[in-house]
Amino acid sequence: MESIVPEIRTLLGVDVIDSARTAPHLRPQVPAVLETLLSAGMAAVGISRDEAVDAQYTGDGWLYAFPIGLLGRVVDLGQALDGIVAEHNKWNKLELRLRLAVDAGPLPDTQGFHAANIARARLLEAPAFKLLARECMAARPDGSMSTAMIMSDTAYRTTFDGAYAKVARATDFASLAVTNKEFTARAWVAVPGFDARTLAEMAEQDGTAASAPVEESEPTRRGRVKNTIKSNSGHAVQADSITGGITFGRGPH
Repeated sequence: MESIVPEIRTLLGVDVIDSARTAPHLRPQVPAVLETLLSAGMAAVGISRDEAVDAQYTGDGWLYAFPIGLLGRVVDLGQALDGIVAEHNKWNKLELRLRLAVDAGPLPDTQGFHAANIARARLLEAPAFKLLARECMAARPDGSMSTAMIMSDTAYRTTFDGAYAKVARATDFASLAVTNKEFTARAWVAVPGFDARTLAEMAEQDGTAASAPVEESEPTRRGRVKNTIKSNSGHAVQADSITGGITFGRGPH
């Protein structure tokens, strides 16, 4: 029987950071507050929940599938939510901070353990991404860090090679190598308030290879990296183009 490729979808995952640490008397408020924040963020970028072809509440987050045409708007959602979440946190005891994952891939109409859903879940829960988000929170003790986004390489290149995002920029994102169970991939991360080079340096200190992208004025060379990478011994390498990992005297963590 001939296999038919399912429709390509925009996949979004949203998760409350450290939701288990929420005070017990505030936990019942999380679902309603999260839904309110997401609704406001989607409205700000021109997304209607009615456009979702799949929506699942996870207990402390949401998993959505939208038509691929909304990819740029979903990427812009990270920036829109950052201000909305920050404003909420300013006036309310229940403070939320969010991780978002964006991917694009074939997704059947029926629910199940489809490859695209699994990839999104692996990105959202990638230890390197979760650690980087916590590092950013620690670097902003005033609580101003509100959202962190990770994108698959496919979603990143589709969005920015076609200039489909109105607010988010390619140079906001740093490349991040992620491994989660059987899943290994190159991804891209952005945290409002942190430039890509700072994110790359933070990830490097954590022992995870990351690099800042080149300027948007060089779209045909966006995959190349110009950066100085320092080892723990103090040695430095000025790299014009990096196509693989670099190890200084020890294997990966």
